[in-house]
Amino acid sequence: MRKIISITTFVLAILLTFNLLANPQKTINIKGRLLDKDTGEALEYATVSLFRLPDSTFMTGMVTDINGAFTLQASVGNYYLDIKSMGYKSRIMNVVVKNEVEDVNLGKIYLQQDTEMLEEVEIIAEKSTMNMTLDKRVFNVGKDIASTAGNAIEVLENIPSITVDVEGNVSLRGDDGVQILVDGKMSGLVGLSTQDALRSLQADMIERIEVVTNPSVRYDAEGTAGIINIVLKKDKRKGFNGSVDVNGGFPFEWGKAQPEPFPFQAGAGTSLNYRLRRFNFFLSYNFNYRDDISDGYNKTEYFSDDNPYNPNISNHYDAIQISEQTTERGRNSKGNNIRGGLDYYITDNDIISFSTNYRHGTGHNTPTVTYIDKFPFNDTAKFKKRSEDWHNKRPMIELTLDYDKFFVTKDNYLKASFRYFENQNKEWSDIYDRHYLTQEDMDNDVVIDSSVIRQYTSTTETHRRFQGTIDFAYHLGLNTIEAGAKYNNGMPSNDAIVKQNDELLTDYCHNFDFNQQVMALYASYGTELGLFSFLVGARYEYTYTLANYKNKEDGKHTQSYHDIFPSGHVNYKLTDKDQLQISYTRRIRRPGYWQMAPYRSFNDDRNFRVGNPALKPVYTDSYEFSYLKFWEGGNFNLTGYYRHSTDVIRHFTEIEDEVSISMPHNFGISDDYGLEAVASVRIFKWLNTNGNINFFKSSTVGDYTSTTTGITSHYTTDSYNLFGRLVAKFEFKKICNFQFTGHFMGPRDEPLGFREANYWLDFAASRDVLKGKGTLSMNVRDLFGTRSHADESWGDNFWKYSKGSWSKTTVTLNFNYRINQQPKKQRGGDEGGGNDAYDSDGGDEF
Repeated sequence: MRKIISITTFVLAILLTFNLLANPQKTINIKGRLLDKDTGEALEYATVSLFRLPDSTFMTGMVTDINGAFTLQASVGNYYLDIKSMGYKSRIMNVVVKNEVEDVNLGKIYLQQDTEMLEEVEIIAEKSTMNMTLDKRVFNVGKDIASTAGNAIEVLENIPSITVDVEGNVSLRGDDGVQILVDGKMSGLVGLSTQDALRSLQADMIERIEVVTNPSVRYDAEGTAGIINIVLKKDKRKGFNGSVDVNGGFPFEWGKAQPEPFPFQAGAGTSLNYRLRRFNFFLSYNFNYRDDISDGYNKTEYFSDDNPYNPNISNHYDAIQISEQTTERGRNSKGNNIRGGLDYYITDNDIISFSTNYRHGTGHNTPTVTYIDKFPFNDTAKFKKRSEDWHNKRPMIELTLDYDKFFVTKDNYLKASFRYFENQNKEWSDIYDRHYLTQEDMDNDVVIDSSVIRQYTSTTETHRRFQGTIDFAYHLGLNTIEAGAKYNNGMPSNDAIVKQNDELLTDYCHNFDFNQQVMALYASYGTELGLFSFLVGARYEYTYTLANYKNKEDGKHTQSYHDIFPSGHVNYKLTDKDQLQISYTRRIRRPGYWQMAPYRSFNDDRNFRVGNPALKPVYTDSYEFSYLKFWEGGNFNLTGYYRHSTDVIRHFTEIEDEVSISMPHNFGISDDYGLEAVASVRIFKWLNTNGNINFFKSSTVGDYTSTTTGITSHYTTDSYNLFGRLVAKFEFKKICNFQFTGHFMGPRDEPLGFREANYWLDFAASRDVLKGKGTLSMNVRDLFGTRSHADESWGDNFWKYSKGSWSKTTVTLNFNYRINQQPKKQRGGDEGGGNDAYDSDGGDEF
């Protein structure tokens, strides 16, 4: 039945598209030119909006070009123009479009400067920290002082609906099936390891974050939870402008002495832009150096086949062996990132853009893992210490070519994009195993004779990707059509060797190739009927996947499948400030490289994560009902949602010969029912707050067959989950700004596991200096050192408790200096990226 509905929706969208193209309405150009009444100067970047009479329905709009000119298209009827330019009084003009004319030329239109507004322009021109619409939330990084001097991980931690665990795994409304894009496309910046890439992407490179929880068919179907788009800075104002950032800091752990050598963090970066007539040049460079300290603790209890572990009675006293494991880890990373390119304006509405991005990073980790194996029934124990000296290099290059063709306004366009990137990761490490008779011997490093084992690992990962897209959108009166195509080809490979005392450990060596190709076509149709607006469409995607374990017999695994993904959105405008939306989308989460790749790490030889080439994709039907309210000084969004997923993927752990192996498996079905509230409120002139709270129930049902015992078990799990975040920003003009951010992640039940609650508090302060050209800021992440993860997992023959943290409390100081970016009279409307036809990068190119 679902396939029939999907195919019907797809055919309907295409038929509506062709019908609309075949029967276009006659359109007539409305032209004019805006000038300063006192000086006669052309007013570029002014906003001109066209509304229909008598119901004041918005029809189209644009910003004026460098000559102050604008051209809008409309069918026969009565309209009015709403003309706005920062620092000038708004002007309303009635316009009548008659059938017998070819153009309506309004000639020169003069605007009068607004003296009162000019006195307050610095306040008016500021961006909001968070803007919300019914289908997307936009978070402007530049206004959030807690994100300065940080990286993309730390920026994402401060965004509603997004949660980031201590290892850097990103989730959206509790679902980690989220697709992360850069400038609307898959990028080499998040190529092989999303967590490491996001840590290397510095906050001062980021313009804004866009969150789309229930995307239309214009967006990729990948990502069961939705899409997060990271938009990088690229200014397009005339002349030369830029900024320089310098930062430094250090991590520490409350109640403990600082390790030697003293860990510290530092970074520097610059972003430059030069706009000259038809050319726009941009260049940015960032360097970062980061020391981190982290730790972990594991306790594992082993049980016999005759007396297995039972979570209902927690029979820990029946364990036949207990092992404790502690990890102390020092981590260092440094990297250089350079990004540059140019935009060439063939005409005001034809733009060719080329950009390149090169990054080179290195890492050095020194984890030490201590094992104590306790045998409680014969009073004997084993002691082992495993230390590693790990290094890596990560070069990356990315090339992008874009062509944008606008038809009068930004809303009508033809866009084509081609992108290629190559990302490498070379790792090597020396590992030493030392065995001891007693705890005292281990403390003093007195090893058992001939017990030292030396191991060596070497891994080379290469990720190549090519993608090409073409998108078309056109508005005809109240009707909108969109169509497009996309091809994406990702080709990661992984070669690894492991040696012990110069002999190969063949069980841990691998030669792995992975290839995933996705071809897509989409079409959608939107229209307005009074207070209602509709958008329906369908997306067709063909997927081919190859997972090839070259060093194994029958190691080649291929999958290919066709899918249709429909979507529908209905908006109802209660008032100008109150809106409702109902939406439905079908999504997919394809098994990725990391879920199919072999062993990911060898520093802990008792706990492995391995891939599963037999994984099938997860399909999700997502439903949302949203209410959005705006008012002066705030906005509020309440969303109820339901997600139904099939073939959900869960990690299951098996223990054999004291080695724990965690592997992902298609488990069963899940149903998530949730309610999320997001709000931003300026309580006083000096106090601005925003936050979100997300409560949902997750029901998971499925069967799992143990790979060691062959026993199939049926599991049913109902989990109630709560995530929350609250930001309070205190603004004391000409003194200092303070910001507190509190985070909370509630406990969660999983099949064969449980996760404890987690909470932490961040603090930030900033002050403008050098007559507004510079800003000093201080950030303290995890102010009280409470952020850590703790969870339990179990099976028939084991119970495990794990606790740890990936980073400690960190203090950072940052200085930002702006070149030709001090507050001044703005000629555009909303600085947050509203209607500028030149602003073609970002969230509209998925």
